[in-house]
Amino acid sequence: MKNSAWSLFALFVFCLTACGPDYAFQEVKKIPDSGSWAYADTLNFNFTITDTVSRYNFYLDFEHSDTFPAQNIYLKLSTRFPDGHRLTRVRSFEFFNVQGGTLGTCSGHDCDLRSTLQENAYFKQTGEYILTVEQNTRLDHLTGIKSVGLILEKVPRKK
Repeated sequence: MKNSAWSLFALFVFCLTACGPDYAFQEVKKIPDSGSWAYADTLNFNFTITDTVSRYNFYLDFEHSDTFPAQNIYLKLSTRFPDGHRLTRVRSFEFFNVQGGTLGTCSGHDCDLRSTLQENAYFKQTGEYILTVEQNTRLDHLTGIKSVGLILEKVPRKK
């Protein structure tokens, strides 16, 4: 009886670890100065791509306070490619709906939100990429953001 219980437990643990997402990259950057994000505080995510056949989903994970002073955040996102080419764009990410309810999950005064940056992307070049994230709001010092994370999830589809 003991052996079958341990076998069942081992199978359960194996299933939990084997069925998770396939992250090619995952990193979280803490915002310095107790969550006051200045224009000058850039976040750089460096990652290397060796597979130009697979597709990836990009996510940004935000940890913020439930008293964040706006419905959304504007970010300036710059990608430096291995060949030195650079692409920059500004994007808005919603934290709250129009009624003021959070779009993430909150515990106490801390909220977590995963936002899709891009789905089914592929890379034309192998090598090192750098994604630079800058806050691009009207406030020089934006309060309420505790961390920003980048996740690259490999998806099973091929290009």
